[in-house]
Parts: sequence; structure tokens; C-alpha cells
Amino acid sequence: MNRRLVQIFNKQFSQVPKFFTSNEQPIVLRNEKSGYYVNPEAVARRMIKVISLHDDVKNPSAITLQSTWTDIGLSDMAYVEVMVEVEREFEIEFPDADVECFRTVNDAVEYVARSFFAV
Repeated sequence: MNRRLVQIFNKQFSQVPKFFTSNEQPIVLRNEKSGYYVNPEAVARRMIKVISLHDDVKNPSAITLQSTWTDIGLSDMAYVEVMVEVEREFEIEFPDADVECFRTVNDAVEYVARSFFAV
């Protein structure tokens, strides 16, 4: 009897789903090669939307992953405001030292996508 229960248990839990879905986006299980906890394409789309809604952005349609903060038209204060909004969007908190290292939009996207706590 115990052997049979073990077989049933092993059969049920040996199949790990490739991804789970939420209301917003699929949450991909971490791939050891990529190291992503959240889908980077979805992070990029949401982050660009948050950035484009800021008042200081010159041309929201021109924002790309390679755009620097000065290309977008953000002053230092506006950059801090955008990062606070990004933190709210993904429900995470950036350490100050890491925020200072973000040179492009892609740097911030990579950080969020690799963050275990991002949603």
C-alpha cells in the first residue's frame, strides 16, 4: 500500500508546468541559462508604458530598449520619479546603488526580469 501511494505521489508531482499564468502575464519558471523570473518582453512593454506616461518625456513613441535617460528627456529628478513609478508597477524596491547603474531602459528591464520579487 505504501509503495502504491509513493508511486501516485511521484507521478503527480514529477510533472512541473512550464509556466503559470496570472491576470497580467505568464510567470515563467526560472531558466538556469537565462536567469529570468519574469518574462523580459512583458517587463519591457510595461516599463516603456510607465516611462512614456511621465510629463518630461520628449517623444514617448521613440522610446526603445537602447534609449538612455537623457535621450528620453529625463532630468535627474524626473529619472527618480520614473524609477519610483517602475517600483510601484512591479511591486519591488530598487537599491539606490543599482538605480544609479541603470544607463539604458534595457538595464532596468534586465534588473526587473531577473528580480525574484517582481510581479
